Amino acid sequence: LTELAADHVFLKPFVDVVMRHRELGDASWQEQASLFGKHGRQVLMCRGTVLEATGKRGGGMVLVFDDVTTLIQAQRDAAWGEVARRLAHEIKNPLTPIQLSAERLRRRYLQSMDADDAEVLDRATRTIVNQVDAMKQMVNAFSEYARVPHINLKLMDLNQLVREVLDLYRSTELNTTIREDLTAAAMNIEGDNVRLRQLLHNLLKNALEAVRQKPDSCVTVATRLVTAEGPQQVELRVDDNGPGIEQGILENVFEPYVSTKLKGSGLGMAIVKKIVEEHGGTIIADNNEAGGAQIRIRLMLATAISESEPELHQQTSAHDAGL
Repeated sequence: LTELAADHVFLKPFVDVVMRHRELGDASWQEQASLFGKHGRQVLMCRGTVLEATGKRGGGMVLVFDDVTTLIQAQRDAAWGEVARRLAHEIKNPLTPIQLSAERLRRRYLQSMDADDAEVLDRATRTIVNQVDAMKQMVNAFSEYARVPHINLKLMDLNQLVREVLDLYRSTELNTTIREDLTAAAMNIEGDNVRLRQLLHNLLKNALEAVRQKPDSCVTVATRLVTAEGPQQVELRVDDNGPGIEQGILENVFEPYVSTKLKGSGLGMAIVKKIVEEHGGTIIADNNEAGGAQIRIRLMLATAISESEPELHQQTSAHDAGL
């Protein structure tokens, strides 16, 4: 086992768990181990039982480990979804009366007060209105994260969608270079145009905020085909040359309320991950070689989806024919 950990460093946490219980002489044990490989964090539920020696045969150990990464994440998502639903419901109700009351005070008294008092009332009511607007944005983010997905999947060209979104940012006055590195190959996927636009806007907004203080700021959006690992996939990558993602945050960057920004709801990346999962894809956050942040999203190519479901199409055709 120690040689295994030496050859495959990402397995060291698993090996450490096993060796610790073996050294303690535990006959039966159970413990959770977290591995960090090229696909991000992987959580294993490990169980070990010592086998007694029989005759000339020495004793050994049976190890059983289950990958519970998806299960744990699903439990967290469900819990956060419930929190978001309740917060959105409880916060939303009093916001409109608060805002209307502040605006009514302005209309009723502002013009009839002397200058000093009017300035105080103006500043106070304006603060109330602005903070209510900020809370409304937060409530909308809560609702967006908690909502049951109703996506409208249609055949679409991912490269075309990326170009359309990037054109919106190029038309604004930015001090950041936006590079486009899109593959020439066909990038047809089955996606929801509105949800994927939202995903791109969230990623670009985060990247632009990360490089705001750099004089040579740059954001790169790239696509490519991935064919080496099973069915063909489309990879969308967003890189920036900002400070990158801190290691302490990297592990949980897609969880709600995990953020390094002073302002914001902390739900942006959680919503991005949810949109990716709605499309049956995967998402990985990392730091690129230059030190900036890198987000990689993989979605199934439309042809790969159709080829992986031949039996389903046959059954549907038979049903339509009344067989």
